[in-house]
Amino acid sequence: MSVGVDIGTCFLVSSRQGEDNQTKIKSVRDAFIDMPNDPQVKNMMKMSGVDFIEDKEEEKLYIIGDPAVVMANIFNKEARRPLSKGFISPGELEAEKILKILLKNILGNTRVENETCYYSVPAEPVDKEADIVYHQAMFSKLIGSFGYKPVALNEAAAIVYSNCAKEKFSALAISAGAGMLNICLMYQTMIGMAFSIQRAGDFIDSSAAQATGTTASRIQSIKEKGVNLMDPSEGDPKTFREREAIIIYYKSLVLYALEMIKTEFKKREGTIELPHAIPIILSGGTSLAKNFKEFFESGFNSMKGKFPIPISEIRMASDPLNAVSQGLLVAAMNHDEGVQS
Repeated sequence: MSVGVDIGTCFLVSSRQGEDNQTKIKSVRDAFIDMPNDPQVKNMMKMSGVDFIEDKEEEKLYIIGDPAVVMANIFNKEARRPLSKGFISPGELEAEKILKILLKNILGNTRVENETCYYSVPAEPVDKEADIVYHQAMFSKLIGSFGYKPVALNEAAAIVYSNCAKEKFSALAISAGAGMLNICLMYQTMIGMAFSIQRAGDFIDSSAAQATGTTASRIQSIKEKGVNLMDPSEGDPKTFREREAIIIYYKSLVLYALEMIKTEFKKREGTIELPHAIPIILSGGTSLAKNFKEFFESGFNSMKGKFPIPISEIRMASDPLNAVSQGLLVAAMNHDEGVQS
């Protein structure tokens, strides 16, 4: 028995195998807002069917998940997140408390004693300092507190496990999440290069919001309703300006990511030699925009002759939102088989 948990800045996602051998996926949006613990507010929440958590000590009500984003948009305020740019948010004093609630929501109780739980961790960022040691230790503690045996695995490597069996687990995987882009070059389960950059979906949201004079939560909402990266005119004319800004920052992100891959690979030149071309696998919530693969290919083709890694094809992960948790489950099940044999 085992489970995989993707610790994302925007979503927490778990994958586990059910009794029918089908993968069961559960997710929760990594967001919350607090409201005053007032009887009238509490009654309104109950009447409208909004789930909330009551903290009597702090005299607050916490609304978590998707309802938190909806409420934030109604009141024109930003939803809070316990994670920021891929890591536990240092500015959120209530981060640990909220994360424990969210994790319990998607993990539930262990099915066997000391059940294995593989969870995702980001690679070291190359464009900003971040404390991975603290982040990993905290999630190990939180997951372990539910009775699981926690094991950390690189986020982008998990995508290779869930999408590249036919390539013998060899690929350049790009996990485009909310807080960061995680990139991993893996050859036959061996990681040759792994790093992250602290630009991703949140970078697009905050940059487009600043450029158009709105909130990042509103830009995120427009983005999630659907933006055609190849045609900004597609959609509600009232949000054309915002969609245009979103596309501009998507292009900035793609070109920046490709340049960073080139730079990091050159640092390792002579230490990594691939015998044949490998695919690029695109995954994560930020990759769900319409025509993202074609948009990415356009950026890649602009520097194809200078790209240092032989690429066979560029393709989307089979399930971009859940590829990480599914890959973590594959790794966890393989771990359990190795222990039993």
